[in-house]
Amino acid sequence: MSDNQSAAEVPYQSAVAPLPEPAPPNTASGGGGLLVMIERLATNPQLNIEVFDRLLLARRQEEDRAAERAFNAAMSQAKGELEPILKRHEVDFQTAKGRTRYKFEEFADIARAIDPVFQRHGLSYRFSVKQEGVKVAVSCILSHADGYSERMAPLEGTVDPGGTNMNPLQALGSALSYLQRYALRAAIGLAAGRDDDARGAGGTSPRISEQQAYELLKLIEETGRSQMTLLKLIGVETVDDMNIDQYRRAKEVLDLAKAEQKARKNAPGN
Repeated sequence: MSDNQSAAEVPYQSAVAPLPEPAPPNTASGGGGLLVMIERLATNPQLNIEVFDRLLLARRQEEDRAAERAFNAAMSQAKGELEPILKRHEVDFQTAKGRTRYKFEEFADIARAIDPVFQRHGLSYRFSVKQEGVKVAVSCILSHADGYSERMAPLEGTVDPGGTNMNPLQALGSALSYLQRYALRAAIGLAAGRDDDARGAGGTSPRISEQQAYELLKLIEETGRSQMTLLKLIGVETVDDMNIDQYRRAKEVLDLAKAEQKARKNAPGN
């Protein structure tokens, strides 16, 4: 064979060099076999549009399921790396109604703990805010890089500048920060680290049950009272943080408010 013949064969051999093997079905790329079938049908002159649409829908469903599995796996790994958030900031002030004292964590504390872990696993979070009058609702949305998202049920609160020394904008900012902290913690299932002050004036009284917390939240809704103002009065950050003594005090306040509302409703002329 001459040198000219050898040189001529080089491009020919390169042109017919074996192509990379296609990804096998059900690999991490998701639905490889189904994708190959869709590609073949797309080039078929006798294409059945109805069958093609069904295959495309099945392909999208496969991708959605794969994205959801990736999201769940990432969340599971991230939660295993997250530590409880310590309540390092303290509120302590005196009013005519008594002393209010409790500890809390700021949103920045939560973000510092969560953001690096979420970034490693392709996770992110954001918030959706809705306001109607003095009522504000915050929903936490968790997302994964593969495209799957979950929107959590909204947490609602009341913007109540009358119970504080804040102006309306400051009260709104405080309410949003509060709701965002707890919406994010609830979405992730993130625990708050206990401080060593026995929940302020909490003492050694046992913590309330889930049923008692539910009953108290229902009573707050029935009376239309501000949950944030009540919590500050009792000296805790959430209803779930209350012990039995604090629960009784809160229930007394709400029962009195309910009785006053009933008396006004039954008064002559109403």
